[in-house]
Amino acid sequence: MEHAPLFDPTQLGSIQLPNRIMSSGHQTTLVQDYLPTDDFFEYHLERARGGAGLVVLEAHAVHESGLLTDHTIDASTDDIVETYEPFAEAMHKADTRLLAQLFHGGRERYAGEYAPPALSASDEPTDRLNVIPRPMETTEVYEMIDAFVDAAVRMEQAGLDGVEVVGSHSYLPAQFWSPNINNRDDEFGGTLENRCRFTVAIAERIRQHTDDNFVVGIRISAEERSEQGLSFEETLPIIEHIDDAATLDYWSVVVGSSSTQEGCSYIVPPATESETVTRSPATVIDQTVDGETIVTSRINTPEKAIRMLTETGADVVGMTRALIADPELPAKTKAGEWDDVIPCVACNQGCIGRYQEGLPIRCTINPVTGREAEYSDLDSVTTPKSILVVGGGPAGLIAATTAAERGHDVTLLEATSNLGGQVTAYANLDHRGRYQDWLATLTSRLDDHDVTVELDTQFDPDDVAAYDPDELVLATGATGRRPDIPVAGSVSSYTAVEALRADDPFGDEVLVADWDGNEAALDAASEAINAGADVEIVTATYTPGESVQQYIQNTLLGNLYAEDATLTPHHRVDAVEADEIVLQNVFNDERERRDSVDTVVFAHGGEADYEQYRALSDANVPVHRVGDCWAPRSLDETVWEAFETATEL
Repeated sequence: MEHAPLFDPTQLGSIQLPNRIMSSGHQTTLVQDYLPTDDFFEYHLERARGGAGLVVLEAHAVHESGLLTDHTIDASTDDIVETYEPFAEAMHKADTRLLAQLFHGGRERYAGEYAPPALSASDEPTDRLNVIPRPMETTEVYEMIDAFVDAAVRMEQAGLDGVEVVGSHSYLPAQFWSPNINNRDDEFGGTLENRCRFTVAIAERIRQHTDDNFVVGIRISAEERSEQGLSFEETLPIIEHIDDAATLDYWSVVVGSSSTQEGCSYIVPPATESETVTRSPATVIDQTVDGETIVTSRINTPEKAIRMLTETGADVVGMTRALIADPELPAKTKAGEWDDVIPCVACNQGCIGRYQEGLPIRCTINPVTGREAEYSDLDSVTTPKSILVVGGGPAGLIAATTAAERGHDVTLLEATSNLGGQVTAYANLDHRGRYQDWLATLTSRLDDHDVTVELDTQFDPDDVAAYDPDELVLATGATGRRPDIPVAGSVSSYTAVEALRADDPFGDEVLVADWDGNEAALDAASEAINAGADVEIVTATYTPGESVQQYIQNTLLGNLYAEDATLTPHHRVDAVEADEIVLQNVFNDERERRDSVDTVVFAHGGEADYEQYRALSDANVPVHRVGDCWAPRSLDETVWEAFETATEL
């Protein structure tokens, strides 16, 4: 496919971008004492070296009251200038332009050790984060405008090319311009002009205090995607007024709102959402405003990026998670090496999921992400070894390809006729993203690095001598775990993976027993509904999907409710009898019963076989366990352990 439009230079205000691919502002948690760390710099430099034409750095608090978390970058002090100067120079040497987001969440804030009053236009609470803010005094509004301006000046002094005012997702500027939130009676409330005054003043005063070549843009949610939020019809007059009243170089178009469960999922859209969610509003905005336009959403392939640029008229396209998964996506695409791109699967685990847990950014399927300083260049081995990898699931594939890339002679054994392990059970589900593409990429790398693959090969510890490896990597994964409870033979029962792989496993009444709020339970429930069954999810946690990243959880639960699924928290399955299912309350041991259930699916995690490892104790070869065969956990641990082990062989 022709990718030329992505790599045409384009203007963004006064600066020229070498191409149209952007890494948009996203939180990394690579921050210490409110300043970016060396890992932060290496993370973004890797995306610049990989060919991104524009990098917009994450939300920078313009005021102490806007420090959303303990790992928010503080742009309200002069320390940020000296910190950024060498970084900005390095990014420019990589031919990437650099902007920073200027941010204040207003009523949208997380609580740390101490929760001071949140500031907003009015005291309208936010449902999702359950914060009741206090209205800013008029003098404080002017002080906040000054804070935005001062932060912009610091970014210019540090050598950045410009700033982006974050007015998206119902953050502070939007809290002023929204009539649903702003009930002020001073010059910042009431009429459309007054409600937009805060944003206009910020943009115009930044213009007055920075050089003419300094880029000033804004990020805006075209619609907030919930009943409580603004529709596009309500947002468009706001956009028109701000565009008339202020001089902005560009408009970055997104959708969603942080203030509702429904709207927040669009901040980092799950795989269920299409990139087209921003297509129509971006097209109208591009035709409305004077400045350039940027469009973002779930744009994770060059094909989607080109289509969005063509259909919306936008000048730049955000491919953020695609660049998190593979920072070399632009360079590989330009060179025609698309098959070698690590595809984003939209799992949201390593990126936004870890941010919400206060952890540094990672990528579930790319173990180098966030660790670029240590692993971006793998050392080739001086003395190649013979490496035997047992198991062709994700752990085995990562271990085999990484070891072979370093120069080892690798043989991979897989007991079945297909590579991919348990991931193949859900790889093609519509709500799961591009797992099949990821497995295809890993498989192609086996050929690229001359890995010998033996399928349909049951491994026995006695076989070690025949292969005579220098080291052995055991990556045999786990099987589905069943609880130790009575199960009547008249009721069909499966583990989640068994149900997803079986032909027509579901009866008319399906009960999914969820042990830990895992996504496999939601997978099985969704597939049962698609098969026409009535479904109940019984979970021992506080809610089904509890261990799933929030935005994905929100979307999948919303879909299940829409399909009339029954969601029962705080219970476990105690017995599966011929005529009823016995449920046990996890808090007080009281029992409930369900009749007419003909299929039970146990989503109870994995169960490892430790005997194979123990049998290798006399094999006279170093044995390394990775992934679920060591102990069943998540795909994050599987990929990381396999990669780290292979780098040390």
